[in-house]
Amino acid sequence: MNVTKVIGYWQVVLLFSLLFGCGQGNDRNTPDVSEIKVNIKIQRFEQDLCALDTNNLAVGMARLAQKYPSLFPLFTENIIRDQSNPNETAEQALRGFVSAPATRLLYDTVQQVYGDLRWLEKDISQMFRYYRYYFPQKPVPEVATIISEFSVDAFTFGDSLCGIGLDLFLGENYPAYNPEIFPSYIRRQFQRDYIVTRLTKALAQNSLGETPPGTQLLDMMLYNGKMLYILDCLLPTVPDSMKMGYTSAQMDGCVYNEQAVWARLLSQNLLYSSNFESFRKLVTPSPNAPMVFQEAPGEIGNWLGWQIVKAYMKRHPETSMEALLKMQDSQKLLEEAKYKPKRPG
Repeated sequence: MNVTKVIGYWQVVLLFSLLFGCGQGNDRNTPDVSEIKVNIKIQRFEQDLCALDTNNLAVGMARLAQKYPSLFPLFTENIIRDQSNPNETAEQALRGFVSAPATRLLYDTVQQVYGDLRWLEKDISQMFRYYRYYFPQKPVPEVATIISEFSVDAFTFGDSLCGIGLDLFLGENYPAYNPEIFPSYIRRQFQRDYIVTRLTKALAQNSLGETPPGTQLLDMMLYNGKMLYILDCLLPTVPDSMKMGYTSAQMDGCVYNEQAVWARLLSQNLLYSSNFESFRKLVTPSPNAPMVFQEAPGEIGNWLGWQIVKAYMKRHPETSMEALLKMQDSQKLLEEAKYKPKRPG
């Protein structure tokens, strides 16, 4: 297909994808993890936090610090502390947070929506069975829920702790979500079905490391592609659209236009560019990526990186997850993947 004609086809393909479907999903054999023993019990940090007696806060803080030795200092020093006020103490930050009417209202709403998390414990336990299969040397971390006044949706603390900010999963139309801070393409992930996906993405980043091996677009595409490959392994039944944070229509458009998008990256000499601003929308959340096509969704470069990683693993199935994540030479990975984008249709 002529690249210049893709824009007109991006919307047309959606009708065909609804009628016939596009080839999505992974090419791996999903392992049987039913014999792997994992039984996650979620700790409700926000419940213990909001039960504090503000008239005897020091004693309550000591109890929280004992029960949550990693999470408590992380929460008070990094999540709720006013970073512009270096003199603010942990007690002052905590008192202000738990006493604020907005926090109490948010807490009550979270408890109404997520009072019972047995369903989530089941889903997370299944994800961690795959985690133990692919990362046998790593421990299964503890999992705790928090509220943070919309500061964080999911996070890790080393290999020992995973956290879930339940206040960022109250539904995309929750009125307290400021659309200027959280545009629609971000808010559509603020719902129950995305909790495990967002948590797994944080876990994948922790497993991969904080930064790409280089500054070129290819480095960032493959770094994020590896992260998505981890998601694919740990969440084999979750739709690709959710792993990307896309609508089904956007996902179908990516699949249909894969060859044309790859051609555009090559023709515009973006693949080996280190000018971050010239390709930022290809690898970071954005409503679109106009440097490719106006209708192309943001982070489509990450999706292409994922396809390259999958192509590599298909050609080299003996490669362990640990070995894949240690590969730092992006050009070598690309060459050995022998990636060939699919033609439309």
